[in-house]
Amino acid sequence: MKLLLIRHAEPDTEHGPRPDPPLSADGRAQAAALAGWLSGEPLAAVYTSPLLRARETAGFLSGESHTVEGLSEVGGAGEYVAAEVMKRNGDPRYAALVSGDLAVYGTDVATFRAAVVEAVDGIVDRHAGQTVAVVTHAGVINAYLGAHLGIENRLIWSALDYAGVTRVLAHRDGARTISALNEVPHHCGQPAAKGNVPWPVGS
Repeated sequence: MKLLLIRHAEPDTEHGPRPDPPLSADGRAQAAALAGWLSGEPLAAVYTSPLLRARETAGFLSGESHTVEGLSEVGGAGEYVAAEVMKRNGDPRYAALVSGDLAVYGTDVATFRAAVVEAVDGIVDRHAGQTVAVVTHAGVINAYLGAHLGIENRLIWSALDYAGVTRVLAHRDGARTISALNEVPHHCGQPAAKGNVPWPVGS
């Protein structure tokens, strides 16, 4: 089956850090452009993280989406702070993401990754031979792909843009093939997200 792993569009951060923010105006434009780009895709279903920025992005793809708890970002519905803001302020959560030490979030890479893999592979099992979109978060996408690529000690290993699409071919024998990583041609002509620095990539 064809699995489209999509990072949510840009959230609204103009009012400072807050739990579970909605999309910004630019984020809604990104999500609309994403929906236009994928309009020719025969999506059998759309799944989403329960967090608002993902649910709102999914709403542009389909009038009906299915929420899956295992697709939530590290930290869940806690205070959302953009990666570049955490870095600038010396926030220990930034260092945690870079190093893969997730104790500050009450978890570890192996535990978080296992929950992500269970959630995503459960979706795969329900949709053999179909094309499915999963709207989620940079950490979740990194965790899922990292598990299949054998990246054990780091959570964040690839920078992903808002509304970026990563395509995975999920084979019946359990193999996973990445056919596109962070596909963003739909960004052309759309407003650039202000200060959009993707999640940190561990060194």
